[in-house]
Amino acid sequence: MRGRKQRRLRFVEFVKEGGKGKRRGKSALDEGLGILATAGDWDLRVDLDRKLTFPEEITTTNQRPDIVIWSAKTRQVVILELTVPWEDRLEEAFERKAEKYSELKQSCIEKGWKTWYYPIEVGCRGFVGQSAWRGLGAVGIKGRKRKVVTKNLAEAAEAASRWLWMKSKEHTWK
Repeated sequence: MRGRKQRRLRFVEFVKEGGKGKRRGKSALDEGLGILATAGDWDLRVDLDRKLTFPEEITTTNQRPDIVIWSAKTRQVVILELTVPWEDRLEEAFERKAEKYSELKQSCIEKGWKTWYYPIEVGCRGFVGQSAWRGLGAVGIKGRKRKVVTKNLAEAAEAASRWLWMKSKEHTWK
């Protein structure tokens, strides 16, 4: 099979004489464009300096995820929570964050919002967890852009960890 492109399997829907076939339109998610391609009125909030309040039009909570992206018109919300754990604790951090925000996700769903939640882990030495790759792909960041974003995430996590390590050796820190 070298040199040949593999084709996707396509199914043919047969229609009886005089009948009409169903036209199947593809949504943006089916096309692989990501969640952000499904609406045009996205709003974004980012938790900087612990001042983010979760949008009250979605639900009321005292939890503050790092990034909230929502579309009021299509009633969709994407919640991203960033974590920088030790390298050998990526899975534990993923499970802990998934558990922490499960009630918030359920509350959004109960209020009629289509909800996606992605805990994203980047290890303290720059190792980017699979969750980051999946989360970025789900919102529509793919290909070269996703590689650039993951590289930037890794460098930022490593620089912040290095800064914390250096500060921990100062006397004013203790």
